[in-house]
Amino acid sequence: MAQLRIQDVKKQFGGSDVLKGISLDIADGEFLTIVGPSGCGKSTLLRIIAGLERQSAGHLTLGDTVMDQIRPSERDLAMVFQSYALYPHLTVAENIAAPLRMRLLTHWQRQALIRRLIPGTAAKDVFIRDRVKQICQTLGLEALAERKPAQLSGGQRQRVAVGRAIVREPAAFLFDEPLSNLDAKLRVHMRAELTQLHADLGATFIYVTHDQVEAMTMSDRIAVMMDGELVQVGTPDEIYDNPTDVRVAEFIGSPKINLLPATVNLRHEICLFEKPIGLSSELPPGSQLSLGIRPENLHLGEAANCHLSARIVLRENLGAEVYLHTQVEELDTPLLVRLNHKAGQGIQQGQRLELHFLAENVLLFDANGKRASRSAQPIGELVNEAGH
Repeated sequence: MAQLRIQDVKKQFGGSDVLKGISLDIADGEFLTIVGPSGCGKSTLLRIIAGLERQSAGHLTLGDTVMDQIRPSERDLAMVFQSYALYPHLTVAENIAAPLRMRLLTHWQRQALIRRLIPGTAAKDVFIRDRVKQICQTLGLEALAERKPAQLSGGQRQRVAVGRAIVREPAAFLFDEPLSNLDAKLRVHMRAELTQLHADLGATFIYVTHDQVEAMTMSDRIAVMMDGELVQVGTPDEIYDNPTDVRVAEFIGSPKINLLPATVNLRHEICLFEKPIGLSSELPPGSQLSLGIRPENLHLGEAANCHLSARIVLRENLGAEVYLHTQVEELDTPLLVRLNHKAGQGIQQGQRLELHFLAENVLLFDANGKRASRSAQPIGELVNEAGH
């Protein structure tokens, strides 16, 4: 597949802006996940790519071809739906074969009484049968080929839906929350299967989900959508380590990031509860900031600058990890701490703890929720530069 380019795509429903100018380039062979909360417009964008919805403005280009007026059936894209959309009266093999039959066989070649009288039908039947057998082997469906969808588990039906998409050899695969109907154990298994399938096929995958774990574990790049806008695009590491918007920082990461109120003092020092934490800012004195600390970056014990006193209000034992919900006197909301199993042993609800964090692990956001720059530069130098 050539590059898929989405250029300033907008969509309105009843006067409401569902998509507010989405621009995104998707490379050949890339696994791109569009992630965001329910109602952010991600499924609408996928349906526009598939041709199932028409955009209100903007353009879609596949290579050198503008796809705006091209019918869904002619876009050479295969979509896997959340509900699987299998034909209940057909077997697994027949469901997988259905797209090929529609593409390769004429109307008369699909008619049971006369199809064998039409030249070329037998050769096409052999090709379809061999292709379906190959797909069943790839997805481990050989033993299920003669079963109907009602006789399959959720994971097996998901594989059939994927097989029906693969058999067409499309330019790209579109996945609309395909794992949301599966239980937790099966979702983990299917994540691994889809990742391996992408590696084996080398095809372009465009995957929509509200589950950040799916996005982080499977993707080459993640596109984070909020309120009809594309907020940030980057690799999983970039999205997690360097969110450019506080909404991205809050959405990506489990448990959720802690956000604490901070200010800039007259010496341009960043202060938490009126105490400098060893970082500086070029923002004007008095500026309000949100100081983000991931739960895993809070540690037990005291430190000179970045130090908090807390009381445990809830302890969650997850086996390999322990989550501590703590109350800090200066905060209205709980502060969440994530510890490994060993560090969390012996800690009880109601206990008081001393916590600290490293200034280098802090994420800063300005009053508009955008990422704010910081500096470990000596304060005197920063003030002198500001004076010039």
